Amino acid sequence: MPAIAYPIAHNALDVVLNWGGGGLVAAERERAAKEACGKDVTFVRETLDPGFPSEEAARAQYETLLSEPFATLICTFERVQKPRRVEPQMRDGRRWPKPEAAPVAQWKLCVSYWKIGTVRPAPKPSSAITPHLQARAVRKKALDVPLTSEEVQALAHAPLMAYRPQKALDMGLFEFVLPENPDIIIADE
Repeated sequence: MPAIAYPIAHNALDVVLNWGGGGLVAAERERAAKEACGKDVTFVRETLDPGFPSEEAARAQYETLLSEPFATLICTFERVQKPRRVEPQMRDGRRWPKPEAAPVAQWKLCVSYWKIGTVRPAPKPSSAITPHLQARAVRKKALDVPLTSEEVQALAHAPLMAYRPQKALDMGLFEFVLPENPDIIIADE
């Protein structure tokens, strides 16, 4: 089975607009794509807007592009904004809220291609933010000093860690603490 030749482009919109007119070069492998454009490339898969309400409408719009193996249609479900206040309704003598609107199916074009340029890896935490610094430390930071973009990225990619080790539990499964005196543990059997 032959390998699929993926187009080389700056973004997915370039693939959609320029694919049938011969304006794009395609390559099967990363090395061939690098040689064709003279720059680093990264293999990506992007979903494009707008979405169509039916598969037939999407196929009619992207008829020539869908004949290629690197382009497919995918179905996504998007929720309609529900109202802020739910109006009650009576059914069989009981009060029930109105049912939420069903999600709306949207058919979108998904394109795989060689993206010119490298995708930037996640930024490393700056020296000011260490991975154990979390939301509590951010709240304690001066309120008039906004976070830098590097600090926000470091917080987003940092794993959640405890500030201090968890204390060992002094009580068993069938024991409870007296509400009147938290120093006394009583067996519940």
